[in-house]
Amino acid sequence: MRRTSRGGAARWTLILSAILAAVAAGLTSYIDDAQPILVVVNLPTPVLAPALVALFLLAEQFLMNVEFRRQAHSLTLAGVPLVLGVLLVSPQTFVIARLVAAMIAFLLQRINFDKILYNGAAYACEAALDATIIHLWLQPRHDIDLWTMTVVLAVIAAVDQLMSLLVLSLIRLHNGPLSAREIADVLVSAAALSLVASAFAVIVLLLLRNGIVGVGLVILVIAVGAGAYRGHASTRRRHQALTLIHEFVSDGVGAESLEVLASQLLSRIRQLLRAATVEVMIVDGQLANLTAARPDVEPTAALTLTIGEDEVLVVGRRTVDYSDWIAVRALVQEEPTLAARTTKDRGLRRWLLERGVRDAVVVALPLSSGSAGTLTVMDRLGETATFLEDDLTLLQTLTGHLAVAIRSTRLVEKLGYDATHDSLTGLSNRAHLSEQINHVLSTGTGAAAVLLLDLDRFKEVNDILGHDVGDRLLKVVADRLRACLPTNATVARLGGDEFAVLLPGTENAADLAELVADTLAEPVQFDEAMLTPESSVGVAVTNGLSAQPDLLRQADTAMYEAKANDRRVAVYGPEMDRGRIERLALVADLRMALSDHPEQMLLHYQPKIDLQTGLVTGVEALVRWAHPTLGVLGPDRFIPLAESTGLIEGLTPLVLEAGLAACRSWTVDGYPISVAVNLSARNISDPQLPERVAQAIARIGLPADRVILEITESSVMGDPEQTLPVLHQLRDLGVCLSLDDFGTGYSSLSYLQRLPVGEVKIDRSFVQGLSGENRASTRALIKTIIGLGADLNLRIVAEGVEDLATLDELRGMGCQVAQGYYISRPLAGPDLRNWLSRTAEAAPRLRLLSVGS
Repeated sequence: MRRTSRGGAARWTLILSAILAAVAAGLTSYIDDAQPILVVVNLPTPVLAPALVALFLLAEQFLMNVEFRRQAHSLTLAGVPLVLGVLLVSPQTFVIARLVAAMIAFLLQRINFDKILYNGAAYACEAALDATIIHLWLQPRHDIDLWTMTVVLAVIAAVDQLMSLLVLSLIRLHNGPLSAREIADVLVSAAALSLVASAFAVIVLLLLRNGIVGVGLVILVIAVGAGAYRGHASTRRRHQALTLIHEFVSDGVGAESLEVLASQLLSRIRQLLRAATVEVMIVDGQLANLTAARPDVEPTAALTLTIGEDEVLVVGRRTVDYSDWIAVRALVQEEPTLAARTTKDRGLRRWLLERGVRDAVVVALPLSSGSAGTLTVMDRLGETATFLEDDLTLLQTLTGHLAVAIRSTRLVEKLGYDATHDSLTGLSNRAHLSEQINHVLSTGTGAAAVLLLDLDRFKEVNDILGHDVGDRLLKVVADRLRACLPTNATVARLGGDEFAVLLPGTENAADLAELVADTLAEPVQFDEAMLTPESSVGVAVTNGLSAQPDLLRQADTAMYEAKANDRRVAVYGPEMDRGRIERLALVADLRMALSDHPEQMLLHYQPKIDLQTGLVTGVEALVRWAHPTLGVLGPDRFIPLAESTGLIEGLTPLVLEAGLAACRSWTVDGYPISVAVNLSARNISDPQLPERVAQAIARIGLPADRVILEITESSVMGDPEQTLPVLHQLRDLGVCLSLDDFGTGYSSLSYLQRLPVGEVKIDRSFVQGLSGENRASTRALIKTIIGLGADLNLRIVAEGVEDLATLDELRGMGCQVAQGYYISRPLAGPDLRNWLSRTAEAAPRLRLLSVGS
C-alpha cells in the first residue's frame, strides 16, 4: 500500500488535531463543575496546580522512544501525574495543567508547529477523557478502595491505548504501513508503562495519607524509582549497543564483496545511531588534489555506498566536492565533525542547509596507503533527537572496525579478481571461463557457444617489434572484442595470443565469429608500424555436452581446422575430430618412417633457370613421402606435422644427404648445377647444424658453392641471437643462404641487411600478382626488390612463374633466376635427368622451354 502524500498527511494531521481539541473542550465544559474525587491532602488548588505541572514536566524527561523511520512515539511516566491529577484536582484544573506542561515541554524541545498542535490537542483530549470517564464512574470520597484503584487503572490504560493507536495512525499516514511487530512494540510498551506508572501513583497517594512521614517516603520512592528507571534505560541502551556492535563486528568478517559488506555494516551503523542515512565515500589516489581546488586540477573521483531507511544499498560514483570543507578535512586531516541540530556554529548550520540534512556526523575512514574515505551519518530519527558527543565516540569506534573490514574485503576482491582475470587485458582468464561454461552447462537451461581464436603471426610481432608492441596489440584486441560482442558474453584471454568467448546461446554464433574476425582485422597504427591482427576463429556449441573441456577442445579443433584450410572461421563438426585422429596416426607413421624406413622419403626437384642465358642453374629439392597405405603424400600433408612435433630435425638430414648425393651425380654426368634444401626454424636454431652440413659436403665430395640452404625470415627472427651465429657459420662454409618467401614478413627490408644471405626469392604471391588487378603496384614492388638486390649484390629468384608473359616481364625488369610450373614442375630424380638432357639442347631458345613433364 502506498503512503499518503506529504500534503495529504499534513491535512489529515490538522483535521485530527482539530477534532481532538474540540473533544477536549467539549468534555471539559461537560464536567466543569465537578469536584476532586479524593481529598487526602489539605493543599489549595493554586499550590496543587503548579505542582502538577512540574510533575508532568518531570515525567517528560523520562522518555522511551519507539522509532519508525523518521518518526518516533515517545512513551513517558506521565501516568503518575495523570492519576494524581485526575483524583486530586478538578477536571478543568487537571486539563489545563496537562496542556500547560505540554506546551512548556514542546517549546523547550523546539519541535515542529504542526506537531505542537497535534500533541497539545492529544494531551488535552487524553486528560479530558480520563477525567470525564472517571468522574462518571466515581463519586468524591475520602479514601482509596479496590474499586477506585481498578477504575483509575483501567481508564487510564484504556485511554492511553486509544491515544497510542491515534499516533500509530498518523505515523502510517506519513510513512506507510506498519508491521504487526512495530504496532505491538508501541501498544505493549505503552500498556505496561501505563499500568506501572498508575500503580506507582496509587502508592504515592496511599503514602501521602501518613503526613510528613508519607511525604518523605514519597520523595524517597520517587528518587529511587527515577534512578532505577534511568539505570535500567541506560543499561538497556548499553546492552543494545553492545549487541549491535558484536553483530557489526561479526558481519564484517568474511564478506565476499564490498557491496555485501556495506549493505550489512552500514545498516548496523544506521540502527546503532538511529539515523536516516549512512554513507561511505572512498577515494583511491589523487588525494593531493583535495588540497589544491583549482580549475586546472583534475577532479578526484570517489566511490559512494549509501543506505537509507529502505535498507537498499545504493552504489555510485561522483567527483569530490572541493567546497565541502568538512569532507575534505576528514579525508586529508582525518578530523571528525559533529553537526548537531541545535548547533550555534554558523558554518555548520550553512553546511547542513546546503546538503538538506538536519544533523550529521562525519568521521574519517582510515584506509590503506593512497586511499582515504569518510563515513557520514545523517538525520537522527525523531523530531527532537539529535546526535551527541557519545554518538561521535561510538561512530569513531565503529569506523575502526569498518575500515579494517573494508581493507580486508577489498583485498579479497582484488585477489579474487586477479585469480579470475588476465592482468594485461582485464579479460577473464581460463579458470573463470571454465567456471562460467560449467555454470551454463550445469543449469541445463539452454545452449551456449564458445569461440576460440588466436592471432596469425603474432610471434613475429613480438620477435621483430618487441614485446611492448605485442602487449599493446593484445590490449587493442581485448578492447575490440569487448566492443563488438554482446554484453552477456564472457570474453577471456587464455594465454599468449589466444582468446575465447562464451556466448549464452548458439544463435548467430557463426555470424558473431565473422564479426569478430572482421573487427580484429582492422589495421592498428602504432608508432613503430601499422599492424593488421588477422585471426582464425573456431566455433563450438554445447549440443548437450556435460563438461567444459569438450566444448573448449572442440572450439580449439575448429580453430586449427580454419588455419589449416586458410579460412577465418570454422564451425566444429565431428569429422574434424576424425581428421585430428588421422593426423595423430600420421605423426606416428612419420616417426616410424624416419627411424626404420627412410627410403619412404623421396625427393623431387624443381629446376631454376638463368633468365638471361636460359641455362639451368640449379634445382630446389622438395620431399615426398611414399606412405605404405596412403600413397605418395605431398609436403603440405606432413611437413607441418614434422615441424610441430620436432621430427623435422630427423627429416632435414635425410633430405640434405639425398639432395647432395643427387647433385654430385649430376655433376659427374656433366650438369654442374646447384641444389637447394629448405631449413626450418628448429634446424637453424641448432648450433651443431654447420658442422653437420660441413661433414655431409665433405663426405659426398660436392663443392660447397653448389649447396643452397633456403631459410625464411620468421624462422630467423624467432630467436635471432641464437640463429644469426649459425647462419654466419654456414656462410663461412661457402654455401649460399637463400631468403625464401621474401616480402611476406612484418619487416623484411629492415632485417635484410642483418642476414648473411646471397640470394633472395620473391614470393609466388607477388609474381602471380603481375597478371592480377594490382599489376602496377606489384610490378613496382618487384622492381624495388630487384633494385635492392642489385645494390646489396644479391641474386634475385622469382618463384611461381606459370606463363611466358610473366617470364618475359621478369627478365625485362632484370630478375636473374626463375622457377615455376611454366619452366617445369617438380620432377623425380630420373625424370629430372631426362629433362636436363632435353633442356641443354634447347637452352639458347628460351621460348621453346618445356612446360614440364
